[in-house]
Amino acid sequence: MLGIWRLGEIIHQSSTTQLLLAQPADAAGSPRWDYVVKRAKSGTDQLEGSRQILQSIAAASSASHPNLIAMLDASTTSSQPYMVMPRLEGEPMQSHLASPDTKPLPVALWLVRQIAQALDSLHTTGWVHGDVKPQNSVVGSRGHVTLVDLGFASRIHTLPKHHFRGSPEYAAPEALAGSLAAIPAMDIFSLGRVLWQWLTRTEQVSPMMLEPVADLVQKMVSKDPDERPTASGVVQQLLQLEIETLGRHIGPVNTSGITANRLAA
Repeated sequence: MLGIWRLGEIIHQSSTTQLLLAQPADAAGSPRWDYVVKRAKSGTDQLEGSRQILQSIAAASSASHPNLIAMLDASTTSSQPYMVMPRLEGEPMQSHLASPDTKPLPVALWLVRQIAQALDSLHTTGWVHGDVKPQNSVVGSRGHVTLVDLGFASRIHTLPKHHFRGSPEYAAPEALAGSLAAIPAMDIFSLGRVLWQWLTRTEQVSPMMLEPVADLVQKMVSKDPDERPTASGVVQQLLQLEIETLGRHIGPVNTSGITANRLAA
């Protein structure tokens, strides 16, 4: 038991935290485990794990969006802080990127746009996610994307107090260098890397259709943070690109044959 929650099996753990299935205490005997508890892992890194949980709670308390992991319950007063979230249906975006099956370009743009929408909510409420990557984006069976893991979230303009934490392959240059306070542009760089990955996993399209998407990626991964678009700007540009590229898959309906047949009848 942890608070009012009955704990089940561990479904994921890092060096600092654990994710466990959970159900309300009064649901004893129920086969349903619809919730997930995140807590610090016991051991030498427990202090760091507790810090990450507290950061997650603070960020999730500020921002709320359908594409951002929701916090249903939390405790910050006990010696072991914890956070309760819904159990998500789906797989990490990384699984889709690793699949041999490609996706239509507008679908890839739609998936990435949902992450941008979650980031826009975080940035608007004064937070930087700090670890945007495919592994931290869960894609449901109907394509709904949820951005998860707020353990590395920081208040905007917070100066780094320690060495870099996150995923180097997606991190902005200034984040790796630890030379700047946390800024939203760092998340945009990471999202640009994700979008670039998707361009390598989409169905082949004409260079004319791909060029504006590549231009957006180039802006998002600019070495100069001031030249990167905002999350809101990325959302709007991706939405426009979705509309433009979707036309190729819909196309005009040729009704001339149908009309002729009806007239002949």
